Amino acid sequence: MEPRASLGPLAGIRVLDCSRVLAGPFAAMLLGDLGADVVKLEPPAGDESRTWGPPFWGDPQAGLSAYYAAVNRNKRGIAVDLRTDAGRDVLDRLAHGSQLLVHNFRPGTAGRLGLGAERLAARHPHLVVASVGGFPGDAAARERPAYDLLAQAVSGLMAVTGEPDGPPTKVGVAVLDLLAGLELVLGAVAALVPPAAAGRRVEVSLVEAGVTSLVNVLANRLASGDEPRRHGNAHPNIAPYQAFEARDGHLVVAVGNDAQFAALLEVLDLPADARFASNADRLANRLQLTAMLTAAIAGRGRDELVAALLARDVPAGPVHSVGEALGTMQDAHGGAWLEEAGEMRLAPSPIRLDGERTAMRLAPPRLGQHSAELLAEAGYEPAQIAALIDSGVVRQA
Repeated sequence: MEPRASLGPLAGIRVLDCSRVLAGPFAAMLLGDLGADVVKLEPPAGDESRTWGPPFWGDPQAGLSAYYAAVNRNKRGIAVDLRTDAGRDVLDRLAHGSQLLVHNFRPGTAGRLGLGAERLAARHPHLVVASVGGFPGDAAARERPAYDLLAQAVSGLMAVTGEPDGPPTKVGVAVLDLLAGLELVLGAVAALVPPAAAGRRVEVSLVEAGVTSLVNVLANRLASGDEPRRHGNAHPNIAPYQAFEARDGHLVVAVGNDAQFAALLEVLDLPADARFASNADRLANRLQLTAMLTAAIAGRGRDELVAALLARDVPAGPVHSVGEALGTMQDAHGGAWLEEAGEMRLAPSPIRLDGERTAMRLAPPRLGQHSAELLAEAGYEPAQIAALIDSGVVRQA
């Protein structure tokens, strides 16, 4: 696809994305969505998520897994071997022309690749460096390997996810990678705001983001001293606030106040009951309440009941499959919600500025797609570019 000019609020900001897999690439993609010129720097073998398939877009050898493509739009790509002196020289030239560098390597690995904090601060004092780690704490903790699953486990998130009588369960997507990426973007954008932009360091760890993301669950533990437990699809502080099975599918009911609960009873033709008069009462008698509502909902049609509840302003909705959820987005946008990039179809940015959705200006890059272009921009002569490619320090698609 032809790149479209950036009109976003971050136009004019160059971001050097040295990250891989999910949290870092997701953060850099959001910056690209907002108009930044994002350069994705990968090793010659590529970001490992390029191989995380099937499914793939096109030939698997091209390295465009669905996973990789989902978090790498609005970037140009260069492949450089940072284990070499010549590769680290390329890194320095690219960093010199950037305002922000993003990576998610452990400190030891970052140091070996030229991405260590002290080296970057000494050579590029103007550069804001934003990094995602796994664990907070001392040097040994920061060197521990971490993926989202591990962070969900260690942070306590898995302990409160799943059925009460079932095992701890992870969330269906890498939610802490995404949350850490969002928080990294927020910190990075704040660090870029003048006059205190130069040389700032922004750090987020998956595990700390996971613990703080427990929000009300963590607050319950701090206030009561009681260990939070799993409630399945229910809520620890509100009832009813969970999924129910209707005759032809599942729906959720999210009652937030007594007026909504009264309306729910009317829709279900159930009488008022003193046991459920207030939210505190409903929590104290949760099992009886759930049994009553389960029986009343079981014979109703899912969509018919959702419509009836919405008509009474009771928060409710169907439990959609991924395909159904995609269909609702397509319908909401006149059938033109997805971004098209050749054979790829990608979800767009959900961010709207002044009513306009941020655009996909660049498709996810092939490995080394823009290597020669970016080297030329960094001041390398054609002969030097050819030498770097011939030596294997740089890979060109």
